[in-house]
Amino acid sequence: MWEEREFLIFAKTYPEYSSTYVETVCTAAILKDMGKLLRLYPIPFRYLTGEHQFRKYQWVTAKLKKNPKDDRPESHWIKPDSINLGDAIGTQNGWEVRKQRLLSYPQNIYGSLEALHDQQQKDGTSLGIIKPKRIIGFQVQSKTQSEISEVTQKKVQILAQRSFVVEKKDLELIPNRFLISFVCVYRQCKEHQISILDWEFGQLYRNVVGTDGWQEKIKTKVEGICSKSNDVYFFLGNLAKRLNTFCILGIFYPPKAPAQQLRLFPSR
Repeated sequence: MWEEREFLIFAKTYPEYSSTYVETVCTAAILKDMGKLLRLYPIPFRYLTGEHQFRKYQWVTAKLKKNPKDDRPESHWIKPDSINLGDAIGTQNGWEVRKQRLLSYPQNIYGSLEALHDQQQKDGTSLGIIKPKRIIGFQVQSKTQSEISEVTQKKVQILAQRSFVVEKKDLELIPNRFLISFVCVYRQCKEHQISILDWEFGQLYRNVVGTDGWQEKIKTKVEGICSKSNDVYFFLGNLAKRLNTFCILGIFYPPKAPAQQLRLFPSR
């Protein structure tokens, strides 16, 4: 049964082609009344009309129901034509309202990636928030030729299919992955290196690729987000086909109070 719910959008991944849905975006949100994390998938975001296209940190009311094709407990279908946009939460007072909405529910916050993995093994949890102890670095890594060829072939096939419903839009494929390395507070944590899927990083790549030192420009942006002056959290979600693989859906980085400011990146 469809049920109308109100929720806050806090993460949105770069679009990808879909044989079933033409194009999809994975979106993460938090319910207003319960603080429960949601995965809204699939959403053909670029095909939504303007009055249905939401922003990050915006309240949305829409009809949802559990996705029966996805065993992950947080995964829900959304009825696109039921989307009603509410107010967006800004960054006033050191992101205070955003922090209240996203960090006030202990059940969503894990002390480490290891703890989130353990919870996933217990009950299928597939979304969570962690605070890294120390960020080690950032890397732009080229995808393999087979990965690029597979996605390119999929794009060609989807764009070639006739559709009397929508005019298909070209999507720039990103031949790289963005990886961030960090350690958790978990005493035995050695190091993690995981991918960033955030739409904003895809857009940043598109804006700078082809310019001199474009990889360094992306790295500089990441170091700015994860600088000593910000209180950094990762919004994590796993992959449907690889449940043990978690990726960063978004980075939450409110400014620290002066007394909190500790260096996350080591000195060069």
